[in-house]
Amino acid sequence: MAVITISRESGARGSYIGRKLAEKLGYLYVDRELIHEVSLEYGVRQDEFERIYEQAPGILERYDRRNREIVGLLGRAIQGLARRDNVIIAGRGSFVVLRDFADVLNVRVTAARSVRIRRIQQDHNLQEQEARATLDRLDSERSKYIRAYHGLNWADAGLYDLCVNTSKLDVDQAIELVLQTLKFLEESRDADRPLVRDLEADPILDKAIDEALNLLEATARAT
Repeated sequence: MAVITISRESGARGSYIGRKLAEKLGYLYVDRELIHEVSLEYGVRQDEFERIYEQAPGILERYDRRNREIVGLLGRAIQGLARRDNVIIAGRGSFVVLRDFADVLNVRVTAARSVRIRRIQQDHNLQEQEARATLDRLDSERSKYIRAYHGLNWADAGLYDLCVNTSKLDVDQAIELVLQTLKFLEESRDADRPLVRDLEADPILDKAIDEALNLLEATARAT
């Protein structure tokens, strides 16, 4: 019974690792799509979500009151999803929102820059220069989000419980390493730290999560 957060550099294969872990463990996989649907049900407008989630904040945006309200709502949405337990969350800032809980494993997936550029080239059929620009843009958006709204350095290894370098390990090895670490976490859990299930219930948020899950399930059945 645990929650795993996945923070990943572009091209490091973090999303794939997260999905495969969810399959192996039978966990719910939470990504941008689900967080998006929950946020819409929870009162965040489409344009607000896209502005916060997909754009690197500038100086003015960092201090905008509504922006900070939305970041708070996203954080509560992530906590509400985590409270259900047995979830893997690949969401922006999820490791920050859940870092104080004993049953959360915060994982960072990295790889050498040259490896990540090559993967992005192959995955999206891009020229090297285009792949490099894509990598820099995505990493910059994630880094600036964490810096602007949480005051932390996204690349600081000390913020995570486990860092996995997929330049050195293949995907299967990376998954096995996470599983071993998760087992260790469950066996040596700090009794003085809270658990995600201890989070206060929010009926409005719980309803939003249920509706979002039902919508995504119905969409999946229809495709």
